[in-house]
Amino acid sequence: MQIAFRLLIILLAAIPALAILHDGLVRHALTAAAAVILVFAAMGQEKEVSTAAQILKRFSLTMAFPALWMVLQLAPLPFPSLVNPIWSTASAALGESLAARVSINPGATLQSLIAYLAMLSLLISTVIVARDRHRAETLFYVLTTVTTFMSAEWLIGQLDVFAGLIPPTGSTAASAFTAMAALSALANGAAIVMAIERHLSRRDPENASWIPLLTRLALGAFGLAMALTALKSLAAGGVMASIALGFVAIIVVAVVRRLEIRSWPAIILFASIATIAVAISLLRLQDPSAPTIAGFATFATAESLSVAQRAMADTPWLGNGVGAFRSLEPIYRDFGAAPVPELPSTALAVAIEWGLPALAILVLIAIQIFVFMFRAAIRRGRDSQFASAAAAGVLVLLCMAFFDQSLMNATVQIVAAVMTGLGIAQSAGRTSGPG
Repeated sequence: MQIAFRLLIILLAAIPALAILHDGLVRHALTAAAAVILVFAAMGQEKEVSTAAQILKRFSLTMAFPALWMVLQLAPLPFPSLVNPIWSTASAALGESLAARVSINPGATLQSLIAYLAMLSLLISTVIVARDRHRAETLFYVLTTVTTFMSAEWLIGQLDVFAGLIPPTGSTAASAFTAMAALSALANGAAIVMAIERHLSRRDPENASWIPLLTRLALGAFGLAMALTALKSLAAGGVMASIALGFVAIIVVAVVRRLEIRSWPAIILFASIATIAVAISLLRLQDPSAPTIAGFATFATAESLSVAQRAMADTPWLGNGVGAFRSLEPIYRDFGAAPVPELPSTALAVAIEWGLPALAILVLIAIQIFVFMFRAAIRRGRDSQFASAAAAGVLVLLCMAFFDQSLMNATVQIVAAVMTGLGIAQSAGRTSGPG
């Protein structure tokens, strides 16, 4: 178990360097690393592994859905109404029979399936490793430090001396820094709340030493200031609104636990706040010229929006194949226009590659995970900030999926997988069982 724990820390510590490398190289390295970490994690104490398996059991369908959907897109189907019409066109042009599939690029979809399994392995490994509260706390602070360093890396990259080190704003690599800064703000906010709660929960808080509290508050405030400074130049209004909603989730958990309110009334209270916030966002943030999910993309160019809307209009219910957009893009690009290598938001990519029904299901899955961790944080006896920070992170990343393409970046996926795994692992104490 210690080997898996150390490998996880090494992987997280390498993220600032990985963020400026080519995404394809990162994914190849991650696939091997995730497999090794899972093997060592599974070789740990039987009790920790079995408890983690019990917690993950409730998410079995959730975790299986993306893989099953990609397998469906890869498999030859005998029903013409389900397959992509491009295969019948290609068969007629070539004069030979071709296996009809949903995906127009089976190779890219297979690579996406492997990448998903790597992330799933990383999440499962984290759940196993982080069942121990001391390892969970170390992972939490490593995550907080790494994401804060990413914010500092972005700010340093704005200096003339380091010009060109950081990718330009609007690219997938640059949006990764936005996501990291957002998660850093949430993690540092949760660390501040954790420090205050631990001080207040001491048997004699008035006579307890203030040095640990002030040290943790100073470090949390510094990290929070660093993240917010980076976000000032990185993020648009929609991202900042989603981060504010994440902070509300963390604060609601702390207040509700302090007042000893039951979990479901608290969830209903937060759901009401979130509904109002989303309704206001729908009215203010959507671009009237793109009255679909494309209208929420922050850095969308006119050409990328045009390609996305044309592709969405022709997308079958089962999608065009995960990872297949680059094969699809030349069909919908204007003649003589510059290539559009990536879609302006993760939600658009999912809608076109997975299909709209899958997008709806994936949103519901994210909401399910958020509710589970939010409720678990409220019910948790101590260390609730692990679950509340993870719940807030899932909520913010779900919102950001409609604003930019940060979730398409491998380093963001690594942090998201570890943070979510940490929250799931600490959803209950070692003696209380899963919540």
